Amino acid sequence: MPQHRCTIFTMLAAGVAVLTLLQASNAQPGSAAHIQDVSIGLADVSKVGYWTPVRISVRAGAEEFTGQLSITTKDSDGVPVTSLDNDPVHIAPNSETIFTRYVKFGQLGSDLRVELLTGGQTISARLVAADDLPMVMPSSRDWVVTLGPDAGVAKALKASRVTEITDTSTLPTEWFGYEGVNTVFISTSDIAALEAITAEQFSALEQWVTLGGRVVMCVGSAGENAIGQGKPLSRLTPGTFSRVQTVRNLTALETYVASSQSLDAIRADGRTMPLQICILDNVRGRTSVYEQAADRNRPIVIRAPTGLGQVVFMAAALDEPPFSDWADRSRLIERLFQGDIDQQQEHSSASGPTGQLVHLGYDDLAGQLRAGAEQFSGVALIPFAWVAGLIVLYILLIGPADYFFLRDVLHRMSWTWLTFPFIAVLFCALALVLHAHFKATNVKLNQIDLVDIDLERSTTRGTTWLHLYSPSSASYSLQLTSSWLKPESERVSDTGCLLSWHGLPGKGLGGLEAKSATLFHSPYKIELTNAETKIAGTPIEIGGTKAFQARWWSNVELESNADLHLDSGGLLRGSVVNPLRVELYDCVLLYENWAYKLDRKGGVLGPGDNTPIHLEKPLNFSWRLTRRRVVDIKDITTPWEQGDGDVPRILEMMMFHRIAGGDRYTQLQHRYQNYVDLSEHLTNGRAILLGQAKQAASDLRLNEQAAEANYDRRWTYYRVVFPVEASHATSPR
Repeated sequence: MPQHRCTIFTMLAAGVAVLTLLQASNAQPGSAAHIQDVSIGLADVSKVGYWTPVRISVRAGAEEFTGQLSITTKDSDGVPVTSLDNDPVHIAPNSETIFTRYVKFGQLGSDLRVELLTGGQTISARLVAADDLPMVMPSSRDWVVTLGPDAGVAKALKASRVTEITDTSTLPTEWFGYEGVNTVFISTSDIAALEAITAEQFSALEQWVTLGGRVVMCVGSAGENAIGQGKPLSRLTPGTFSRVQTVRNLTALETYVASSQSLDAIRADGRTMPLQICILDNVRGRTSVYEQAADRNRPIVIRAPTGLGQVVFMAAALDEPPFSDWADRSRLIERLFQGDIDQQQEHSSASGPTGQLVHLGYDDLAGQLRAGAEQFSGVALIPFAWVAGLIVLYILLIGPADYFFLRDVLHRMSWTWLTFPFIAVLFCALALVLHAHFKATNVKLNQIDLVDIDLERSTTRGTTWLHLYSPSSASYSLQLTSSWLKPESERVSDTGCLLSWHGLPGKGLGGLEAKSATLFHSPYKIELTNAETKIAGTPIEIGGTKAFQARWWSNVELESNADLHLDSGGLLRGSVVNPLRVELYDCVLLYENWAYKLDRKGGVLGPGDNTPIHLEKPLNFSWRLTRRRVVDIKDITTPWEQGDGDVPRILEMMMFHRIAGGDRYTQLQHRYQNYVDLSEHLTNGRAILLGQAKQAASDLRLNEQAAEANYDRRWTYYRVVFPVEASHATSPR
């Protein structure tokens, strides 16, 4: 009986404790802070393999709180990784604050855990299970984000994911919050919505464009309030605002989309709807559509390079009548997003695909680059035929061979207790010998640097691909440094570097759309600071490799006395100069579909060197990319080899994929890192100096030590974007 009384008393005490805890959890928090809510992505949409904003709402108790936020998810190899922002969080007593942090999802089915830390201890945590995550898109899906009134973008772009932002307060304040977005569509009819966007958010959007993003901007009657002098959007507009003008028709626009319905034929209440367009002065870029007038041509559709990105300007508001009632509005939107290069290729008489897709575990050029960069000297895969043959031999030896040998030769079946372990040990030793023969014994690194510089906006963008081979199971810490990020003078500003794991697009083994089993379950760290990123403790299995990528940027003012312009015949004239502090070799100047090899300089330009262009012979650039040649008066295009590991060749194709014909030529997509492709710049009034350098653009510190001795192969490429100053370069064609 006493024992029963003790049990009942224990149960009552436990019940009181549970009720007390429940009351404490439902009551107003005291001195401890806790996580209230977590929202992920843009309007609850994100894309796997890209930096994604995570908005975390934290509420403090009766005392002021200072702590730190961490976010844990999985990388593309299935290994847990914690993104730790070193910026502390400060919350006033009894108040709630929303903090935005950034994380990369490595798999579609990955959980996300947010922790609130103080003194290195977790005081509050929130787990968002994979099934509860908002929409996470595959890495290859085209993603369009719209700002402003609905203009029919979702209806027109059915193959794309279109996300409408209704709450502008959720827009990112860092440019890489848009990394997974392909295009931002802005409709300026609702001025109040635009004015609600903060200066910090506009700055992030502008930086995203200058670093390779694309904006489609539709401006009509709200022109002055949207893009007038001093307005944030004016910094992205390819010209200066002049006036809003009412026109009778836009026949050129109808021709542009081969419309069967006239815009001026649309009526409401028996009246012809007015057409109001925004007129720009000092237009830059390429005018794709213009309307002829008595005084001058009026640009309607303009495609303009903006930094290393692009702005497509539409001089009318597509969300208002008569466009909102126009049957061919969707076709117009498709043309705005498609681009002139794609349109030319669509109507080209060139042959179709030149080869069959090789299933090598990837369907994107980024995957082929990764496969090529993971080829290390002294490291080779053991041929599958060898492995299969050894397995068959092992089965035969421990089975029938052992049986008949013991029965018919030795006549001692009991000796199988000796022969069986002997055969097993023999094959283990053989496996070790093969591993030593095919695998290197030291850490190896392959690195690719691609540095893009836009002289007009003083924008420098670097992309570094790192591939690390580990001869044994070990953990590594990485930190990337670059002279482009060091403010050695006042000419360098606004620097930053994001270093993280690099995903493989697709559903193949280790792909972003596949689930990968891993031997490692303890998370490693990505430490984010204002100017750099460090990776601490990332594990790699014995004989394995891991891919990393860094995106870094800075504003660098470079002196250039280049004078590139077009003559009356549309040919490139003037001189090109190397504005860098490094010597470039294998130099070629690109403009439209022409390549000037700079043979007079032997393809070499030292720092500050220049050479006249009119003395160089222009060659067909698309022929160079596709290795096209004439054989017996026939044009022969060299098929693209999806399994080729030639890194310079792959990178060249990534840099100008659309000029080469896009996936019609390579049979591979170029969507995961499509910002690398600067084809549109060549057709929109820019010239690009492409060259290689022997001096690396960035250096890696591995486990707090310089990794110079570990490098196996390194490639460094520079692209310098020059404006072409001539009225012919910006005039409509």
